[in-house]
Amino acid sequence: MTRFSLRLRQRQARLVALAVGYHLARPGSELDRGTLREYVHGLAEVPPALEPQLDAESATLELSSLQVTLLATAMSSVVSELKMHSTFDAMAGESGRPRSTAAGFDERLRTLFPEVAADPPAADALAGEMTLLRRELPLGRARAVIEEEQRLAAEAAKAGKKRWQFWRR
Repeated sequence: MTRFSLRLRQRQARLVALAVGYHLARPGSELDRGTLREYVHGLAEVPPALEPQLDAESATLELSSLQVTLLATAMSSVVSELKMHSTFDAMAGESGRPRSTAAGFDERLRTLFPEVAADPPAADALAGEMTLLRRELPLGRARAVIEEEQRLAAEAAKAGKKRWQFWRR
């Protein structure tokens, strides 16, 4: 299995933790669409490896190709959430209503980035940082690895099937 090593600065590691938390808060996010089974090695494996490193100067993560693609998708979703955060914050006012549909996202955002609690428009800057970090992911290589693995699995399945032999009944 191909692994990708990511070396992240502290702020980048916190952005990844936010994206992973968002991903895991969404129901069904760890289900394979093809089989409707949970991923064997999804993003649920990332928090135990990342959390202890969040207060360090830098963090290192080893991710599979699937985890890289799931992380990229999660980061794209979080960028949308961050862009709308200040608007939702103004609409919610002092009511305490959540600013996100993902359970616990608001609390996680404020815990990892306390400046957003004091200044909700600061979330826009985080969206920009998240976008730049997403562009640094080895997403193209990860997708190529996944496609190759799927092609090899399909060939193996095809080779394992017996051809229809009408002369044997």
